[in-house]
Amino acid sequence: MKKVSILISITIIALFINNATVKAQAVKTGEKHFTGKWSLMVYGLPDGDTKLIMNIETKDDKLTGNLTDPGKSDAPMELENIEVADSTFKASFPAQGMDITLFLKLKDAKNVSGNMMDMFEIKGTKEE
Repeated sequence: MKKVSILISITIIALFINNATVKAQAVKTGEKHFTGKWSLMVYGLPDGDTKLIMNIETKDDKLTGNLTDPGKSDAPMELENIEVADSTFKASFPAQGMDITLFLKLKDAKNVSGNMMDMFEIKGTKEE
């Protein structure tokens, strides 16, 4: 009976380790897909449909990025709280005194869709 409980314990530990490894690999794979330059179109904003350029890169083994509006000369908006899981990307950025949330999901290797603030639809294409 003691051998059976040891065997069950080892099996549970092995499954836990395997699950953690798979999740870590999925995050790294997702990060790789989101790294680069993206052309995003945000639909329905108060100022009208707006094109944004999103640049994502890895620095010190961590994702960083920013958004720029090519129609304006404003400084880039730095992305914060970046999270990637499989094919989803979440981040926020400060604008007009608020934290704006951004959610993107990979449709394929070159296209994303999602939303800003759970209100405004986004479609995007990877440029690099």
